[in-house]
Amino acid sequence: MRQLRGKVAVVTGAAMGMGKSLTSMLMDEGCIVALVDVNKKELENTENQLSKKGSCRTYVCDISDRKAVYELAKQVKKDLGPVSLLVNNAGIMKAGELLDLQDELIDKMLQVNLASMFWMCRAFLPQMIQQGEGHVVNMASAGGILAIPNLSAYCASKFGVVGFSDALRQEMKKNGLQIGVTCVCPNTVGTGMFEGAKMVTGTKLLKTEQVTTQVLKGIRKNRAMVAVPSVSVKFLTPLMKLLLPVHVMDRVNSMLGMWHANDSTKGRNGK
Repeated sequence: MRQLRGKVAVVTGAAMGMGKSLTSMLMDEGCIVALVDVNKKELENTENQLSKKGSCRTYVCDISDRKAVYELAKQVKKDLGPVSLLVNNAGIMKAGELLDLQDELIDKMLQVNLASMFWMCRAFLPQMIQQGEGHVVNMASAGGILAIPNLSAYCASKFGVVGFSDALRQEMKKNGLQIGVTCVCPNTVGTGMFEGAKMVTGTKLLKTEQVTTQVLKGIRKNRAMVAVPSVSVKFLTPLMKLLLPVHVMDRVNSMLGMWHANDSTKGRNGK
């Protein structure tokens, strides 16, 4: 989608972090943006900051609620017009070994990080199909390519996002639809979600804009995947998984510090 000016975009998790950053960039490009988040207070603060850039509107919605998402789609279309760009950015994370995680937390991570993308796409894709163009961005993670301890539910959800994005992209092509699908897989980003985590050997904490700038390029160039950093996440990691025996790969992960990277992870605001 090379031309963004005048297009209606929906960004979930827009109140802070990468959602807020990408919303700001899209507004700079001339998009009309629907900011979606469950955090009303932060959402209003973001709207106050970004409204000077152009046209935007906030919507408080729990995207894990299927019926609420379908109503959201109707309301956004009524308020702003048909949607051309959907950014499924919202996500939550709680680190901990499997047996230490509460059932409710596991369920919530799977619902927000993965299932919600099904509902959002089912709700907004018909608007894109009707217009004859569109683009979907699904926020996954490097943890959707390589899983590590203490993030079983989070990694499972992100592996699911990668698979969902691959299937959806091919469905759009199979049906001859001009709708792009981009899956985003960054290493750890300094949004606060992984507060307290230890950086793995050879990596560094990414700045939000490092990722969102690449996402914007991915939308413009209709890239199937945006990986940050590209070489290690998109090429080196999959190649190592393919070539190395499992027990050797596990040993490499341990030596690089991946096994204990999230032992002390507290998350945003210690939650």
